[in-house]
Amino acid sequence: MSTDSAKQSILIIDDTPMQIRVLSQILSPLYDVKIAKNGEKGLELARKHSVDLILLDIVMTGMSGFEVLGELKKFNVTKHIPVIFITSMDSIESEVKGLSLGAVDYIIKPFIDEIVRLRVGLHMQLISQMRTIERLGLFDSLTGIRNRHSFNTIMQNEWAKAIQNNTCISMLILDIDRFKNFNDQHGHLSGDLCLKTMAKVFMETVERGGDFVFRWGGEEFVILLPDTPIEDATAIAEHIRHKVENTPIPCSENAATKVTVSIGVGMIFPHSGDRIEKFCNETDKALYKAKQDGRNRVAIAQFTEMD
Repeated sequence: MSTDSAKQSILIIDDTPMQIRVLSQILSPLYDVKIAKNGEKGLELARKHSVDLILLDIVMTGMSGFEVLGELKKFNVTKHIPVIFITSMDSIESEVKGLSLGAVDYIIKPFIDEIVRLRVGLHMQLISQMRTIERLGLFDSLTGIRNRHSFNTIMQNEWAKAIQNNTCISMLILDIDRFKNFNDQHGHLSGDLCLKTMAKVFMETVERGGDFVFRWGGEEFVILLPDTPIEDATAIAEHIRHKVENTPIPCSENAATKVTVSIGVGMIFPHSGDRIEKFCNETDKALYKAKQDGRNRVAIAQFTEMD
């Protein structure tokens, strides 16, 4: 999937060299174009690379375009990629079949440069708009990290995977100590800067690809650590706690201050019937204990079974 600073990407799946060359000449100045000369190779590239849009020929040697589209729709990593059929078949039956399988549009051969650019450009604009909407719904607008709604979705997925694979899940719930006092003393703009700085510290500290950082709400954050034993999760929490207390927060033009965090740590091997809410509540109790015991410390949830 392309980023805001990179070209959007297109995968052309076509077994006709002339058609590939024409489409590449039209689209490569605007997009990052990848080429597959048969359906099998196209499926391989679609799974391996994050592409924004697929241009798919219907009539090919080996797998037809209809068959390729059917395979794309079977896998999570490819089922949401928009597909435009490129074809010389202009019958209503073929168009109905393609659209019913999930194609978003048709481009009829022979290609007219401006029509190809306009149709592809329209779908790329729609893709960008949808991703903006998704991002606004799943990411915190202040810190730029995932929000609580995103946590609910990801936690359910990771919980199900842990049950299936008999692996554990660890979770950290973090709270900035005396954040209200910080806001009262330094102002809400500095408070916002503090939250953004903490989010950056958490993201930099948790560098493994399968871990997730969320803004839980207010001054609370959550870090989800799939397949991470309690010892490792506790070590990560202590590392974060130490890094936070040594990170300066600008609070005026020529001054900086520091904050601390209290952290609750929980770990579970979930089984069918266990409840995510119970796990979150027990980990939150550990956070409360860390605050009761003096703040700027880590506490571990004391449970082994879920009732």
